[in-house]
Amino acid sequence: MSKKSDSSITQAAEPATVIDAAPAMESQKISKEENLEFLKEIQENAGQISELKMEEENLVNEFFSCLLRIIKPFSKTLEISVGSLPEKYNERISKACLHITGQMVLVYKHGEVEILNLADEENRELLIDITGEIMLKLKSVINSYKSKTEKRVKFLMWVTKELQEVAKVFSQG
Repeated sequence: MSKKSDSSITQAAEPATVIDAAPAMESQKISKEENLEFLKEIQENAGQISELKMEEENLVNEFFSCLLRIIKPFSKTLEISVGSLPEKYNERISKACLHITGQMVLVYKHGEVEILNLADEENRELLIDITGEIMLKLKSVINSYKSKTEKRVKFLMWVTKELQEVAKVFSQG
């Protein structure tokens, strides 16, 4: 009995790739010039795709770099509401957290844990889906921190003012 490699098992389980394109024009021959024009357009689009993918990679890296700098003083993770996840996760996930490094921790209802790197290209749609939730959480965390800091400053301002009055009495003496 021969043992199959993991890649052949994976390949056998994957459906055939289907390219979704506009329906072919019936009984219309394409001239050589049209073919050349199509090739030129394909090359331009391929070049633009390459540039866009590089830009996307840079933006995702910068996104997580900024997220790291913003959240680091507050906490290590942001809890993401399950409702903000795509439908395919909603019924199966009990909890989702985003670590500041870009790792999304998904806790399934049956106890299994999955970690997705949202910086990876295959997870970018999920990143886009939860960006609104991330912004809401950042706003909440920063507003809460600001409020706590304001309270401390007001208290310290009052105490310092009172201490200055007491210090005046002793310095006049």
